[in-house]
Amino acid sequence: MKKGRLNAAIMASGLLAAMLAFGAVPAAQGSTVQRSAAPAASGLRVQDRSHDNDNPDNTLYALYQILNSGTSAVPLTSVTMRYWFTNENAADPLVFECDWAQVNCANITSKLVTLSPARTKANTYVEIGFTAAAGSVGAGQGTGEIQTRVHHVNWSNFTTTDSYSFISDESFVYKDTQTVTLYVNGVLAWGTEPS
Repeated sequence: MKKGRLNAAIMASGLLAAMLAFGAVPAAQGSTVQRSAAPAASGLRVQDRSHDNDNPDNTLYALYQILNSGTSAVPLTSVTMRYWFTNENAADPLVFECDWAQVNCANITSKLVTLSPARTKANTYVEIGFTAAAGSVGAGQGTGEIQTRVHHVNWSNFTTTDSYSFISDESFVYKDTQTVTLYVNGVLAWGTEPS
């Protein structure tokens, strides 16, 4: 009995020493869980394709799809994309339109943000998000096409080549893009913001 209590005391003191040296076990597990959330989201990437290569143009067309090459599903409510562009006519208000989306345009959200200070080839961006009804993008799957555009109320022209996210590609084929940025829970997960 005495020997059993002595072993228990030694084990307890060893556990106490380990906890002091390495931290409590629950805290270590919690930090591991938090770190693993980011790699799951890092499998997301954005592809876009040209719809209209005109310059100037009264509309900035952007057709996207989000692909998940990760190992777990990502809820689309945690995902936003930014299309960065130059608005040369701030006096003519901007309008965002979703023309078609496999996840349904009713499940697409948007907000137009004016940058101060402006960045290279961008003084504005449109941030595109998703409602809960859009669901998740599963591992090895994609959202399908999302067709959007930005125009002015009075159809003023944009110099499309002065817009960071605008692509001019006569192949009209989906390709990975670094100029349309993607965020998971507000943290940049894909692409490069304009400097």
